[in-house]
Amino acid sequence: MDGTFLSFPSGEIHRMPVPDEACCHGSIDNWLFLMNNDGWCSLMNPFSKAMLQLPKLATIWHREMRNAYPGNPLLYKLAVPSFLNVSPDSLVAVLIMDEEFHSALCICQPPIPTDTIRKLSDDNIHDVVFFNGKLYAITSTKLFLLEIADSHKRKSKISSIKCIIGSVNYPRMAYQPTSNRYLKACWNYLVESGGRLLLVVRLAGILLPLREHNVLQHARTLYFEVFEADLTTDSCCRWRRVSSLAGQALFVGTYSKSLPAAECGLPQEDCIYFTCDYARAYPAPDPLHDSGVFNMRNGTITPLLPETTVVRRVGERCPTWFFPSEAM
Repeated sequence: MDGTFLSFPSGEIHRMPVPDEACCHGSIDNWLFLMNNDGWCSLMNPFSKAMLQLPKLATIWHREMRNAYPGNPLLYKLAVPSFLNVSPDSLVAVLIMDEEFHSALCICQPPIPTDTIRKLSDDNIHDVVFFNGKLYAITSTKLFLLEIADSHKRKSKISSIKCIIGSVNYPRMAYQPTSNRYLKACWNYLVESGGRLLLVVRLAGILLPLREHNVLQHARTLYFEVFEADLTTDSCCRWRRVSSLAGQALFVGTYSKSLPAAECGLPQEDCIYFTCDYARAYPAPDPLHDSGVFNMRNGTITPLLPETTVVRRVGERCPTWFFPSEAM
């Protein structure tokens, strides 16, 4: 990625070049996540030009995952307690994942990595988010609360890990393919939305027969389910399936966010806007491969941009959502 942006829903192209010898690997709000040729990482606000230095996250990954394949493409998901700034107290959680969902979670007080964990229980981490100032993580089946406390020399450490919801009831998802042409797969996303902690489950179909190398390049999103975490102290914590986003629009992918649909100028509520964030080893020529808009009211999927929009791939990274300040 070279700083080329597509404005949604108009499809207008904007360019904000990234620094020399750097490549964009993701985003969070209106910050770009960059990595240079030496492996150093940083966050850059392309409007103010403010920079926040991060550690060499790929080095941390290979240290934690000692048997990791060096050429394995990695996905970085970032989370912060609130809007990011460049103060000394800034805290950034970075989830590093490979295509097989092996993961490592790094807690940083830029530019220093202060704590790293590899697994929660016996499962790998799919996504993380800060909700009401607390860090939550989702695996394939469970929701965890990670307590973060300041320890020696003001370094933030994960002081406790607690499973608060022990199962996700999505195997009974409403969508059932009408043929046996697909192998079903699910991806989980955590999103804070209007004071609610939501789990967004993406059901994809992988076209059969399976190819030897580029299996995920033949996947297509079929359906979404959304669950709200009931975290009230006077009840057993559980997931509750929801059918409405309460006026919000959800954007899911390498970075996920919720915004009021009306303030974004979007014509419909209760919609999930998604990009492809899984086929990283063999990226499709079209960067909008398996991107679209899912309507929760009728279960339909429509293209993310008009079919007449021609987009060429730049680099081998997955597209990411980027939200200018006025949209936040």
